[in-house]
Amino acid sequence: MLKITNKLRFKYLVAKKSFGFSIEVMENIYEMYLNHKKIIHYRDGFPVYSMSIPSLFSKPSIKLFSKLSFRLVSNRNLPILMSLAVSDICNADCYHCSYFNGMHHEDKKKLDLEELRKVIHSGQQLGVSVLNFVGGEPLLRKDINEIIKCVDKDLSTTVIFTNGWALKEKAAGLRKAGLDGVYVSIDSADKDTHDKLRNTPGIYEKAIDGIKTALETGMTVGISCCLSKEAYLRGDFDKIVELGKKLNIHEIIVFDQIPCGKLKECKDELKNNDWIDDLIESSKKYNKNDKYPGILVYSYTTSYKSTGCAGGKNYLYVAPHGDVCSCDFNSKSYGNVREAPLNKIWEKMSSEKEEGYSDWCSCMLRE
Repeated sequence: MLKITNKLRFKYLVAKKSFGFSIEVMENIYEMYLNHKKIIHYRDGFPVYSMSIPSLFSKPSIKLFSKLSFRLVSNRNLPILMSLAVSDICNADCYHCSYFNGMHHEDKKKLDLEELRKVIHSGQQLGVSVLNFVGGEPLLRKDINEIIKCVDKDLSTTVIFTNGWALKEKAAGLRKAGLDGVYVSIDSADKDTHDKLRNTPGIYEKAIDGIKTALETGMTVGISCCLSKEAYLRGDFDKIVELGKKLNIHEIIVFDQIPCGKLKECKDELKNNDWIDDLIESSKKYNKNDKYPGILVYSYTTSYKSTGCAGGKNYLYVAPHGDVCSCDFNSKSYGNVREAPLNKIWEKMSSEKEEGYSDWCSCMLRE
């Protein structure tokens, strides 16, 4: 009799507590990864916590959590996020660009639409649930809408990183093609300073107009900014957050400068990241306030407090000409998709441990 009573009691507790328990576990996962558990947007009826994760309850989110469970069982690394560089040109000349002087190879031909289709399919078969389109400047790619249409929307959510120059004209077409979100680069809330940092007069106003238009389409819209120590100390971070609030955007992703690309020779200088903890701490007050966009600090996600460096563990980058690297900032190639299947390249990259391999505690490029 006692055994039956205990079983009934357990079933009652499951029925009563499981829903709340599941929500609490989910929010804890998001908080550990993002440093917050704030819903930043409802896109197509589903709650969005960050553009770095599929919207909750959507089909890509089911795929993500299924893959995470399978990863535990199989005890092997599986890519969750892939950045696909679709353009090797850009109309801006940013002083901190990680692509030029890093990933760019003038002598190599960029992947065509059919080759990109195969890479996207291969990435999704591996488990990619978030697919970032980057460049160069991805909106300079004339067939960008066709590329987005190659993505199986039941498996992956799609995001573009753009400088915003052509976004106003292309936002509606991007959304119709199936784009879920867009990050627009804004490195200073001051128009003249931003234009100077990107060596492109008028790009600030173009970016702002693009953001306003993108918001009208229903996409999740964010600002991507790259901050130096000096910029942070003079208050640029807070000014960008206030700009984001004014524009009513959903998220701000903050990158600190990394010694790669055009800043490759500044390695010793950029290792001085004692201000990053202050940046992470100062983001908390905004993440606790629903009036502000969600703040995702890149250095937090690559620290021991979150997932650590994801390169080669759950993240990969494919350059415009097909080279596969552990991330956008590390130019070490593990193979080319024209010469080997993506799954074979991933197997090599995710199992190899040498200089440049990902680390649990921090971004390896800072070590």
